[in-house]
Amino acid sequence: MYPVLRTAFESTWQHATETVKAHPVLLYGAIAGIVWSIWSIFYRIFLYPRFFSPLRAVPGPSLGHPLYGQFLAIMQGESGIPQRAWVKEHGPLVRVVGPFGIERLIVMKPEALQKILVNDWVDYPRPKFMRDVLGSVTGHGLLTVTGNEHKQMRKAMNPAFSIPNLVAQSEMYHDAIEGLVKILNDQIDSEKEPQDGKELLMYEWLSKATLDIICETAFGYRSDSLHNAHNELAEAYDTLTSLQTGPNLARFIAILSLPGAVKLISSAWAFNHRHWFRKFRQTEQLALHTESMHHIRKVSAAMLREKMRDSAATRSDSEAKRDIMSLLVRARKADLDNKTDGYAMSDEAMMDQVLTFLGAGHETTASGLA
Repeated sequence: MYPVLRTAFESTWQHATETVKAHPVLLYGAIAGIVWSIWSIFYRIFLYPRFFSPLRAVPGPSLGHPLYGQFLAIMQGESGIPQRAWVKEHGPLVRVVGPFGIERLIVMKPEALQKILVNDWVDYPRPKFMRDVLGSVTGHGLLTVTGNEHKQMRKAMNPAFSIPNLVAQSEMYHDAIEGLVKILNDQIDSEKEPQDGKELLMYEWLSKATLDIICETAFGYRSDSLHNAHNELAEAYDTLTSLQTGPNLARFIAILSLPGAVKLISSAWAFNHRHWFRKFRQTEQLALHTESMHHIRKVSAAMLREKMRDSAATRSDSEAKRDIMSLLVRARKADLDNKTDGYAMSDEAMMDQVLTFLGAGHETTASGLA
């Protein structure tokens, strides 16, 4: 085999040499291309962040490694911990340089956050990589869409979040709250010295309680994850939460940056072949993510199908269900039946809202309460 390869190489080299002699402009073009590539890389990772970036005067940590900047510190630390340390050291506006000279700003000024997130939010869309990461767990619903689509979606959903509807759901909170209080009291009472109290991991319990509340109020679905340790939804979200370490998130963002990766990991093919991901250390966490999201999507699809069936049945106002998804489905059905020119969410968009309510709704609330 070696002589064959040597012959092929010599033949190719001879052909390339003859081509260059006949067309020297090709050689000059290749040299120019190589020089330009080297210059572009050098400019991007060394010159630009140091001398030409408009953000170079913004305080922040050192530029870090010439190639990957502060990316290694983010990967090795817990999620959000390096960023918090930089804010404490450098103030409410911090510039951080990542791989290949990519710059990011950490903004903690209330006025700036008000402008970015509320007043002029259309002009400051979330970065695509962030929408992809959030969308892989919460669907491409209200949390991730931007621009005019976000406006139309929010307008269509506003009636379901009116004050009368929210007040009508307040009674649904009681069972989960009272169940959580009883569990915590029982755990304290089970100690040898109950008067000394007990250290409890509140995030774990609050995550279960908020999941039960969001399932009841948003979908009329009783998950009871507080008392059912093997609830399918709760187990899936527990697994996803356990993956939220700094290294895992950095690796996940890097993978989702690859062309086609977003559609791949959410596909049925990825779930059916998830054992392949476990063969490599860099992708083994994708298997857990894909499996968890498969279970979440399965339960979510069942809840949405039930709401679709309910909307097809004629009910009086007193008999109609008052959970958020029932209100949204009925509103969409009315728009479609009346053939209005207004915005009506597609089946896929409705599914994304289920994922958004479940993922973003209960996890963010649990984090705030804990």
